[in-house]
Amino acid sequence: MAWGKPKQWRKRTVDSDDEEERREHSKEEEEQSIEHSEEEEEEEEMMEESDDEEESVGRVAYRARLLDADSEPAAARAEIAPYIEDIDSYMRYLEKLRRPTDYMPTTGEVNPSWRAILVDWLVEVADEFNFPADTLHLAVSYVDRFLSVGAIVTRELQLLGAASMLLAAKYESDEYAHKAKDYSYISNNLYTEQQVVKMEADILNKLKFEMGSPTARTFLQRYVTICPRGDVKKLEFLCSYLADLSLLDYDCTKFKPSVVAAACLFVARFTINPNSRPWNLVLQRKVGYKVSDLRCCILKIHRLQSIGTYPFLKETAVKDKYSHCELECVSAMGSPREIPEYFLKDIEDHKNTASEKWKHSRHI
Repeated sequence: MAWGKPKQWRKRTVDSDDEEERREHSKEEEEQSIEHSEEEEEEEEMMEESDDEEESVGRVAYRARLLDADSEPAAARAEIAPYIEDIDSYMRYLEKLRRPTDYMPTTGEVNPSWRAILVDWLVEVADEFNFPADTLHLAVSYVDRFLSVGAIVTRELQLLGAASMLLAAKYESDEYAHKAKDYSYISNNLYTEQQVVKMEADILNKLKFEMGSPTARTFLQRYVTICPRGDVKKLEFLCSYLADLSLLDYDCTKFKPSVVAAACLFVARFTINPNSRPWNLVLQRKVGYKVSDLRCCILKIHRLQSIGTYPFLKETAVKDKYSHCELECVSAMGSPREIPEYFLKDIEDHKNTASEKWKHSRHI
């Protein structure tokens, strides 16, 4: 499943006066002049490509952040403080309502490896179009939800991914919307514009036009505000990297997005400071999960981080994306091969235990 990146071609124009002057020179001088001109053009192209790459990387860093770059965690937390409980309750309700089912046994030709290849391609598409990471996660959720209610053949899987990205971009913002023909192009014209539009309509119908769906990033955006100490930027990038990695593994769809987000936060904190307990009572109370609730997902995320990819994929766009220094090179950060068992044990909350006992005694 390869797609062609747009290439910018420089068109060289030759002035008629220059042509006449070249004819007056000897063949040797002409060749030298042409060689010199080509070298200058190559240098200019390299400089332009370098500038474009720097600008692109800067956009990647901005898109990967979980918080507004201009706001502090405390400020972000204060703005939503009066509504945080209601928002969280609604998001927890919505994630249950719009979770994909275990669809692999019923999807025919599609298997976890093909899905991983598709998601890896979608990461490249999102970067090519300068989409925020939230758009990528939403597009993958559309793919999984669609496959939960309808089977397709492998040759249509990339079409499903392209149309899902088109819809996610439209849902997020008009600023990121592209035309169907752009998605036909990025698939190496494997599909026509009409096929992309038809698949877009099929997705809308299958999902009953219910396009809003919380992802792991939705919950991470709140979770990181609970951990304001230390290098917040590095924590954001690391959580973003782990969340993107989780998209590759079909097994992660079996966990709720809020659980995946909490597991990513746990592993990120463990990576940054492996000698300190990643989970504490503050996180346990505000996130709403004990370590035992997250254990299976934590081990899955930690394994993905250890190999930096999905099994059977040699290299992934996710790891390459987060290897830039502007993203703190978080994909190169390693954590101990084993998480101490002590860190995976629940923390006893004496306050909540006493409260539960008091409530229980009131009913006796």
